[in-house]
Amino acid sequence: MDAAIFGLIVADLIAEPMNVRQPPPPGGLHLVNSITLTTGGNVCNTGVAMAKLGMKVAAAGLVGKDVLGVAVIDRLRESGVDTSAVFATDKAQTSATVVAVEKGGERCFFHTPGATPLLDAAAFRRCFPMFRQCAFVQVGYFGLLPTLTPDLPQVLRELHIEAPKTRIALDTVNPPAQWEQLEPILPHVDIFAPSRTEAAALTGDTAPAKMVAALRRHMKTGLIGIKLDAEGCYLDDGSHAVVVPAAKITVVDTTGAGDTWFGGLLTALHRNMPLEKAGRFANRVAADCCTALGASAGIRTFDETLQRI
Repeated sequence: MDAAIFGLIVADLIAEPMNVRQPPPPGGLHLVNSITLTTGGNVCNTGVAMAKLGMKVAAAGLVGKDVLGVAVIDRLRESGVDTSAVFATDKAQTSATVVAVEKGGERCFFHTPGATPLLDAAAFRRCFPMFRQCAFVQVGYFGLLPTLTPDLPQVLRELHIEAPKTRIALDTVNPPAQWEQLEPILPHVDIFAPSRTEAAALTGDTAPAKMVAALRRHMKTGLIGIKLDAEGCYLDDGSHAVVVPAAKITVVDTTGAGDTWFGGLLTALHRNMPLEKAGRFANRVAADCCTALGASAGIRTFDETLQRI
């Protein structure tokens, strides 16, 4: 298995376009172009993107024993994602989000955590048999795993002992959890790539190089990236750093762009691309994501993506 993605497994109900700045009056009705049930969260967004890019990828986490959980698992399987490490619980509903997409692609979210707070150290260790088979394990999101986060340093240490060749990546969300919680986690992480907004919240700096320097004091080795939205990304592998511009597109929907960027990066690293080329590949995947509604529809095959970077 090339990668396992652990964390948020979400049923997304995407409605577009929605003018959330001027909602209908109480009891009123506004028509939208479409309402679509799809998948969300780092597990689905990153996992499906990587599967479309030709990677052998597994989902890992929890869903509720409900119709949303069945729908999400079916969608993952249809996309070629292994779901043997996705477990159903009757203690909570499947995590779900209403995604309100404005004209122009910006969006806001109405979210119920559902089963996510049940993701604890025991749930993570339950996935070890899958993790041991993988070149990469991504964990996400730092900021939305309240039960697991205090135990992450210990379980990541255990995973490194059991699977020393597996590289661990950590994904974040805006706003992230507190710096004091991240500090003991970073020494056990091989790849960390927050957005500029998330990195600024964590480090107090605004320049990418200074953000990386602050993170590098605790993450001595490995790859640190800063997602710079329309400006591309900044990547630092400890030896040198590159700034990689974004691909130019007409934005339809930015849902999942950060997750698909991460999926593109892991795919490029697994293919042993040099740092700058890996950044260009990840940027292209994220750009393609933004050309269609939802987090996965715009993703191309590996060869198509590679030809267009």
